Amino acid sequence: MKKSLLFFSALFLLPSANSSADDFRVIPNAAIRQEYNDNVFFTRDNEDDDFITTASVGVDVRERTERLSALFKGRLDGLYYFDNDNLNDIEEYYDGKLDYQLNSFLKLSAGAGYSVDSRADRDISITGIDFGTDVRRRQSYSVSADYRFSEKTSLFSTYSYQNDQFEIDDTNEFTGQNVLVGLTRTLQFTKPTTARFYAQYSHYDFYTSKTQNYRLTAGVSRQVSEKLSYVVDAGPRLTEGKAKRSGETSSDSGLGGQFSLTYNEELTTAEMNFSHEISGSSGRDGATERTGLVFSLRHRFGERSSAQMRVSGYLNKVDRNTAFINDLEELTINFNPSVRYEINREFSLVAAYRHSRIEDLEDNTEKRRNLFYVKLNYQIPVIE
Repeated sequence: MKKSLLFFSALFLLPSANSSADDFRVIPNAAIRQEYNDNVFFTRDNEDDDFITTASVGVDVRERTERLSALFKGRLDGLYYFDNDNLNDIEEYYDGKLDYQLNSFLKLSAGAGYSVDSRADRDISITGIDFGTDVRRRQSYSVSADYRFSEKTSLFSTYSYQNDQFEIDDTNEFTGQNVLVGLTRTLQFTKPTTARFYAQYSHYDFYTSKTQNYRLTAGVSRQVSEKLSYVVDAGPRLTEGKAKRSGETSSDSGLGGQFSLTYNEELTTAEMNFSHEISGSSGRDGATERTGLVFSLRHRFGERSSAQMRVSGYLNKVDRNTAFINDLEELTINFNPSVRYEINREFSLVAAYRHSRIEDLEDNTEKRRNLFYVKLNYQIPVIE
């Protein structure tokens, strides 16, 4: 944790020595959230409901100059369960990001994150995994460079690292590394269009296995009109797996990619995202073939109020071999409407409902959870 905090400090102090601060802000914030959860442990039977209060305090530090953009966020969440008071805990979240425009051609970026969490449902919405209340310590880092050869052509590269450690069950531990190189070029069409080419390498390290995934994609992003745009990428992938104990290896191949459609007008934003990829995460001893479909709709009723609807489905599927260590076919469905009202500059109020359902398509069973919450947020700049 100390190393992460030192890294965050470096994000701001080192570049600032050579830059005059045009815009520097320190924004303390706090929130109180009251929720009702009808299945705290996300079990199939013997569902345990509870009222949970979360009290949060944090700070955002922002700096922006001609060349530099930097952001640090820190937050502590105190969890209080009305019935299951043995689950009471304090969670920690820290994030730092930095962008530096070295010259008119080259932009450099870096980021780091550290968190300590313990909620049983922390990853339910995407992976469908329930960790119980085992404390997880996650650290993540990334560096990237964006080089613009000309007004039409750019080269992008990034490296990211994530490590998850658990206090009790080390079989849930996970390390993931990703390297991405991309080339984009603006095309001469009647509508703004950009060709995209990406090469990606991913290495996932699990408790008893390792997975390597290679992927190539080609696609385009296109602004169809002032309000409508889309992005599409597709290409082949090769996945290799290795069992740590036996040393046995095997491989699997297929196609992957994404399609995004965005509609944006003055008061309404709608987006649809489809993706198909190989993914690794803590809680599973092997990678999964994940297909995701997400719809989101946001509408502003005025300057202070808005409503949002988000519906998502993720199919995590694996056919057992060494590349994919376990058999799996789970469908996770989420339904999440919410409303937000800004009372004034300092206070805002959010009310939301979340329904999550996981269907095990192999065992023909399912688990459900309903969650309601109201959250009051407070923030005000003390330096700006």
